[in-house]
Amino acid sequence: MTRKAFFLAATAAATIFLCNQPAWPADDLADIKEQITRQHDQSVKRLQDWIHQVSIAAENRGYPEGADYMIKLLQEAGFDQARQVPTQGKPGVFATLDAGAP
Repeated sequence: MTRKAFFLAATAAATIFLCNQPAWPADDLADIKEQITRQHDQSVKRLQDWIHQVSIAAENRGYPEGADYMIKLLQEAGFDQARQVPTQGKPGVFATLDAGAP
């Protein structure tokens, strides 16, 4: 199984699992469902662009474009900070999001 196939299968499984677990009353879902419908095409395009961005550090492919693109996605998603972190090899990406948890 390729990394891409694994990622897609894991994402699909997580989505199916989470969709069957109501986390809040059904009447609170109307606004969320509206946003999902409104942003569907843009979200699918964003995922397609991310999947098409080849970034394999071990093969020295897609650097620095992959890390830069990941930082861009995190910033667009509202993360407080996203930056490259130096390592002995290719830099990693580190991001934080203050979700208001205690």
